[in-house]
Amino acid sequence: MTTSPHSAWGTEVDWASGTLRDRSSARPPAQWMPAPQPGTLPKRPFTFFEAMDGGFRLLRFAPGATFGTAMIVHTLVTLAAGLALTALVVGNAGFVGRVFENPEAGLGLNIVVQTVSVVASFLVLSLVPLLSAFAAVAADAAFSRERMPLSAVWRALHGSRLRLVLLCTVCFAAHILVLGVLILPGLLLLALSPVAGVLVATLGVVLWVAATACLFTKFALAGAALAVEGLGVFAALKRSWELTRGGFWKSFGQLALSYVLSSQVVGLILTPILFVLMFGFILVFVVVALDGGSGAEAFAGIALTVGMGVAVAAVAIAASALMFAFLSGVVAMVYLDRRMRREGYDLVLLHRAELEESASARTADSTDPQAHLTGTGGPH
Repeated sequence: MTTSPHSAWGTEVDWASGTLRDRSSARPPAQWMPAPQPGTLPKRPFTFFEAMDGGFRLLRFAPGATFGTAMIVHTLVTLAAGLALTALVVGNAGFVGRVFENPEAGLGLNIVVQTVSVVASFLVLSLVPLLSAFAAVAADAAFSRERMPLSAVWRALHGSRLRLVLLCTVCFAAHILVLGVLILPGLLLLALSPVAGVLVATLGVVLWVAATACLFTKFALAGAALAVEGLGVFAALKRSWELTRGGFWKSFGQLALSYVLSSQVVGLILTPILFVLMFGFILVFVVVALDGGSGAEAFAGIALTVGMGVAVAAVAIAASALMFAFLSGVVAMVYLDRRMRREGYDLVLLHRAELEESASARTADSTDPQAHLTGTGGPH
C-alpha cells in the first residue's frame, strides 16, 4: 500500500498509542513544572572545609534557630553565673578584702581566677548538645530549602526538650567528675607541699583539657541525634560514639578548628567594640566630672559604671552566642556528614527531594487551568 506525499507529511506518530494521527489536530498543552530546588546544603557527603562552611551558611539561612537560641541560652547562663558569683563575693567579703591586702595572696587569687575562667570556658561546651539540636533540625530542613524559624524548631522538638536538658546535665556532670578525679591528687598534695600540689593540680587541668577535647568529639553529635532521630539520652550518647567511629580525627579537626577560628574572630570583633565603649565611658565621665558638684558627679559615676558593665556584658554575651551558634552549626554538619558516609543518608535526602518535587508537580497540575482542557477540543 502506497501513501501519498501529502498524507505522509501530514501525519505523525502518536507515541502513546503507536498509531498515526493527523498533524492538524491540537496537541496536548505543555505542562509547566517548577524547577527542582537544589537546597541550601548539598545532598552528598561534605569535604573537610564544606562542613565548616556549612556552619556559616546555616547561620545565615536560619539565624533564629542558631544565633537566636545561643543568645537566649547564653543570656540565661550568664545571669545565673553572675548571681552565683555575686552571692559568693558578698558572702565572703571579709576574706576577699584580706586577700587583696596581701600581695602574695592576691597573686595566688589571680592564678585561681585565670584557671577557673579556662575551666569555665570548657564547661560551657556542655551547652553544645542543646544548641546543636536546634541547629540540626534547621539543617535537616535546609536540604529542602525550607526556612525554619525558631518557633518552628521549638515545636519540632516537642517531646525532646526535657531530654535535651537532661543530656546537657549529664555532659556537665561528666566534665566535673573527670576534672575532680584529675585534680584530686594535686589538692591532696597541697597539705604536704603547696608548690608541688599546685604543679600537680595544674597538670591535672591540662590532662582534663585533653580529655575534654577527646570526649567532646566522641559525644558532640548526641544532641543532634536526639533531636533528629528521637533517641533517649544514653542512646543518643551511644549513637554519637558510633557515628564518630572511623572518622574521629576528621571530626576532631573540624570541631577544634571551628572552635579556634570562631574564638579568634570573636576576639577581633570584641576588642574594638570594648575599646570604643571604654573610650566613651571615660570621655563622658570626664565631661561630667568637669561640669558639676560632688553629688551629681557621684551619681553620674555610679550610673556610668552600671551602664558600662551592662554594655560590656551585652557585647560579651552576643559575641559568645555568635561563636557557639557557628560551632553548633558545624556540629550539625558533622552529624549529617557522618550519617551520609556510614549509612547513605544522602540517598534518603535525594529520595525525599524526589517526593517533594513530585508533590510540587501535582500541586502545579491541580492549580493550572490548562490541565483541565482536552487534547482535541481546546478551550471553548
